[in-house]
Amino acid sequence: MINNERGPGVITPQGHPEASAAAKQAGSPARSVRPDSRKRQPAPIAPASIIAPFRRRRGWTYTYPCGTCGANLVGWAKTLDAIPGERRAGCGHRVQVMAVMIHNQPEQPQQGAAA
Repeated sequence: MINNERGPGVITPQGHPEASAAAKQAGSPARSVRPDSRKRQPAPIAPASIIAPFRRRRGWTYTYPCGTCGANLVGWAKTLDAIPGERRAGCGHRVQVMAVMIHNQPEQPQQGAAA
């Protein structure tokens, strides 16, 4: 058992932190709660321009501007389906990436065409 007198908790023999008696009496929540209990605002939409895999490049590359600070960012994905969605951008802001344009997309063969 490790007793850290400077820290807020004690490490049990199993290696899990245990809250100190003072913290338990204070009734501190297990996780932080916003003081005004309001929900988080939705992330701004970031329109992405996508570049399809070509020759030796195996993954999809996409660029998008941050909706908060305007920084231009680059991302990589193994599949096209992995690109849209909410993520934390390289600048630290949350963004909702939305595919707008796909460049160099290989043409799909038409159904029913004679080979």
